[in-house]
Amino acid sequence: MAVVDALATVALTVVLPPFLIILVTVVVLAGLGKSLGLRQRYVEFLLKVFEDGNRILVQKFGRQRLAKEYSRHVDGAEADEAENDDQVSTEVICRDKLVLRPTIDKENGDDQDTQHEFELGDCLAYIRTGMEAIVDDEVTKRFSAEELTSWNFLTRTNCQYEFISVRLTIFWVVGFILRYFFLLPLRIFILIIGMLLMVLLTITIGFVPDGGIKRWFNKYIFLTCFRIVARGFSCVVTYHNRHNKPRPDGICVANHTTPVDCVVLACDNCYSYVGQRHGGFLGIFQRALSRASAHIWFERSESKDRFAVARRLREHVEDPDKLPILIFPEGTCINNTSVMQFKKGTFEVGGVIYPVAIKYDPRFGDAFWNSSKESMLSYVYMMMTSWAIVCDVWYLPPVTRRENESSIDFANRVKAEIARQGGLVDLVWDGGLKRSAPKKEWKEQYQQEFSRRLKVQNVNNEKKVEKSE
Repeated sequence: MAVVDALATVALTVVLPPFLIILVTVVVLAGLGKSLGLRQRYVEFLLKVFEDGNRILVQKFGRQRLAKEYSRHVDGAEADEAENDDQVSTEVICRDKLVLRPTIDKENGDDQDTQHEFELGDCLAYIRTGMEAIVDDEVTKRFSAEELTSWNFLTRTNCQYEFISVRLTIFWVVGFILRYFFLLPLRIFILIIGMLLMVLLTITIGFVPDGGIKRWFNKYIFLTCFRIVARGFSCVVTYHNRHNKPRPDGICVANHTTPVDCVVLACDNCYSYVGQRHGGFLGIFQRALSRASAHIWFERSESKDRFAVARRLREHVEDPDKLPILIFPEGTCINNTSVMQFKKGTFEVGGVIYPVAIKYDPRFGDAFWNSSKESMLSYVYMMMTSWAIVCDVWYLPPVTRRENESSIDFANRVKAEIARQGGLVDLVWDGGLKRSAPKKEWKEQYQQEFSRRLKVQNVNNEKKVEKSE
């Protein structure tokens, strides 16, 4: 009993005062939007530690064996580069191999597919495409954690080397103590303070009449609370081209990796959010925001909500006193390696579109949220036990819909720009495949195309028979 009392006394007199000083300092600086530069130096120090650890692994295994070890996982840099080279051909594959459009002889202007009779081998292109989809599934792997090319001393990665070297073991143990016994408690307190402030202040500002004063208070509270919440994840964000920041006359669209995307963008600008209505932790967050300003929440499963959302979006964009809308057109979180299909509804509203590209550095922590497998609580715990959340944000020049440009083409153009700036792979697939099977209409489309091709061939064969007779 005496030992326990002694430890408690030491904790209260030695550990608690510095902890409280650091906590208050972080919260005050975050609220004021200031920084001492310690987080940047912390990130730079971690990079040196990772390099040192990788050097030890190379000395232990050798470069060739270590390369083989890493080759079993997804090599982020090389895979992205290879897929960027192939992304131009992705649409060609979808159209030519799957749909099997008739090829044209450029010299003679003849339709080559109509010059031969139907053979059983014509089905092989479909079979080949199906086998390739199984062997190299570029959709499913976008909904799993991104693997690293080197170990970052987090045991949640597949490459675990913490006990193969005394020096690596020391690094890992020190990092474990730092993350779980210092950073985790500190981050929990910071997050709780940020959330409580947001709830209390938004309730208070909800009683203020609409007008310029309320908008000013809302903007100040918005930035202050989100900056404190961001410190709860040790966010280190670099903003590029801030002169292109979204304005109230349009819609901000960005690629989506994690719910923290909202926090990252909200540290630099105020937004009205559009998204699925949630319960639990996120539900508290949504209800708190709605008290102070206009936000649009909907039920994904109810089709009638889509029309109501479109109508409210138009009304919001036309009101110059409201904040710019922030939308993630993918509709789901993708694992920081690619950008998937943008829903066209956002691009039918009108107004100016402000594209934003977000790219996280996976070396310090995996920001991807697999909402179909992880609860929000477990995800927040994983984020808060990572080293930090480091990312870059690029504000791209605003764009508008061109004359005679369809909403789908407009969405694809914006998506391509976001993918190019963020170094992400531009995919044509729908992120809804994360939760559901391909639509029946897609299957029927390919069946109809193949049936049409057979009919064309049969008609040509009949004409040949008539001429011969």
